[in-house]
This record gives sequence, C-alpha cells and structure tokens, in this order.
Amino acid sequence: MDTMTEHAMIVEGLEISINALVQSINGLMKQEERLQGDGLEERAAQARFSIERLYVLRNELILLLNEQKKERTEVA
Repeated sequence: MDTMTEHAMIVEGLEISINALVQSINGLMKQEERLQGDGLEERAAQARFSIERLYVLRNELILLLNEQKKERTEVA
C-alpha cells in the first residue's frame, strides 16, 4: 500500500469518526431537551456531561484530521 492510499484511509476514517460523533452529539442534545421538558434535571445533566465529553473527542479528531491533511499536502 502506498503512502497516498494510507493517508486517504486515515483521513476517511477520521472524517467518518467526526461525523459519527456529531450525530451522537445531536441525538444527545435532543435527549437532553426531552429530559429537561419532562423535569428530569439530573438525567438531563448526565446527558449534558456526555455531550461535553463528545465535543472534546470531536475537537481532538479534528486536530488529528488537520494534521493528516497537512502531512498529505507536504508529501504530495
């Protein structure tokens, strides 16, 4: 497998992971709203905590993605 193929696989995997995290965040945000509407503040706070952790993961993956894209342009 050549270097360009490896970089493409890495970039694609990171993009898929980021998109999956965004979908999870969106789902948890809807769940948080529903829980708040139902008066379940403690469970809503747990959902908010999970959302914040997922945002951290997403941001780390975005940093990795940007590094990979930078490396790919330097190699090309």
